[in-house]
Amino acid sequence: MFKKVSLVLISILVLSLIIGPGLAAKKVELTFWNGFTGPDGRYMQNLVDEFNKTYAGRIEVKMSVMPWGDYYTKVVAAVAAGNPPDVGIMHLDQISAYVPRGVIIPLDDLAAELKLSEKDFIPSVWRAGIYEGKRYAIPLDVHPLVFYWNKKLFREAGLDPEKPPKNRTEFIEYAKKLTKDKDGDGKIDQWGTMIPVGWPNFMIWYSIFFGNGGTLFTPDNKKALFNSAEGVDALQFLVDLIKVYKVSPENVAVDADVDAFKRGTCAMEFNGIWMLTAYQEQPGLEFGAGRVPQLGMKTLANWAGSHNFVVFRQRTLDPDKLSAAKTFIGWVSRKSLEWAKAGQLPARLSVLRSSDFKKIPYIGKLGQEIPPYIVFPPLFPKYGEATGPIWDALNFALTFKKDPKKAMDDAVELANKILASE
Repeated sequence: MFKKVSLVLISILVLSLIIGPGLAAKKVELTFWNGFTGPDGRYMQNLVDEFNKTYAGRIEVKMSVMPWGDYYTKVVAAVAAGNPPDVGIMHLDQISAYVPRGVIIPLDDLAAELKLSEKDFIPSVWRAGIYEGKRYAIPLDVHPLVFYWNKKLFREAGLDPEKPPKNRTEFIEYAKKLTKDKDGDGKIDQWGTMIPVGWPNFMIWYSIFFGNGGTLFTPDNKKALFNSAEGVDALQFLVDLIKVYKVSPENVAVDADVDAFKRGTCAMEFNGIWMLTAYQEQPGLEFGAGRVPQLGMKTLANWAGSHNFVVFRQRTLDPDKLSAAKTFIGWVSRKSLEWAKAGQLPARLSVLRSSDFKKIPYIGKLGQEIPPYIVFPPLFPKYGEATGPIWDALNFALTFKKDPKKAMDDAVELANKILASE
């Protein structure tokens, strides 16, 4: 009898070794929320599907996608209700707002276990995931503002399609040459550029503002400074493109610039790197893409955001889920070359500098051009709320309801009230 029992135990032990410890254990399910509702969503879903195949029987990731505006509201509610997702994505400028609310947890141990360090990341994006000495985010990508131009329209205007404008003077000169009444009816049919009332005018202003040498807040983040000469000049320049130089139409609606660029009625456009896929898929559109020209008066500066992995606070910590989250985050981070094809710059330098990445059309070139000039915002809990008045100031000025100085003064007054509130 003893021999039979021993043989059974030995058989079970051998079978467990053959199957492997990972598959013998209970499968872990991870919920993963994000706001990748555009073309980038299918790239992330492909990565999730590949991960699930690789870790079949051990880890299964279930991805849910929703608009970013809904996403941030829902994650707070889910954490409060005690049923949050396990893993999520957050924009870099949101992290400092959600740490004090207890929504996400520190990831120092996770980063150490994955052997992630500043040496393999764009330094500014790596450091930006730290709040009050602790790491709360693992960078996935960098998504900068990009300058797009229509090469066909450049040639028709006698401009070299391989040489976009480098500075403010050239930008105005090019925009004038590219603004045309093509059918002679007294109305402009083709615009040199388009400055929208709304998204993404903040990113354009931001790049010029920092290019002017501006600073958004005092070092202690208690006072707003964007009504400085640098801030007013940046806004005045955008207004002048419409009102003085007449190279942009008035009252450009959000995404009207995108539609016009696709149709060939807007020659130069500012938009995110995430638009690359749509422009590449547009039939007959021959375009260039590069860093933002030096529209500021002192230096080159380029707005950029960043998607970061976060882990949400649970009422009861599940070590198996935390281990699975570490595996998933590490795996996707190593696969960021595939994510780059969705129209993002990898945050990892080893990928950014790889020959395979450099071969990707447009993205490979942008990955070498833009990172040295990226300026991330100062991160503190009230950053998002305190910069909200800037968006209103831009829209007031671009619709001629306030002059740029008045618009920025009013914005600073409101921002300072926000910063002073408890």
